[in-house]
Amino acid sequence: MDMSPTSQPKFESTGGRRADRRNYDAQIQFRKGVKRAVVKLQDISQLGARVSGVFLVHEDDRFYLTLPGLAPIEARVAWVSQFEFGCEFLRPLNPVIPESIIARR
Repeated sequence: MDMSPTSQPKFESTGGRRADRRNYDAQIQFRKGVKRAVVKLQDISQLGARVSGVFLVHEDDRFYLTLPGLAPIEARVAWVSQFEFGCEFLRPLNPVIPESIIARR
């Protein structure tokens, strides 16, 4: 079965997303090249997250997020809207990771 990006199934019944996102209101570390910032993680899933409060980013920019208790996670910007953007993790998280992060709040 061909699973290239163009042949992958489009979003399922998860509100237009490929995975359910869970609300998560926390400050985390953002790093793009040598620039670092503290950003607000709005929500998270095993495939990506919504982030706000960061300096200028553009679609397809690559960067790292550091979530509590985890090594930095590489991601790319999927969309941008003013001071908020959605990102896709380059390697999906294990499904238990978002659940355990949310449970620690």
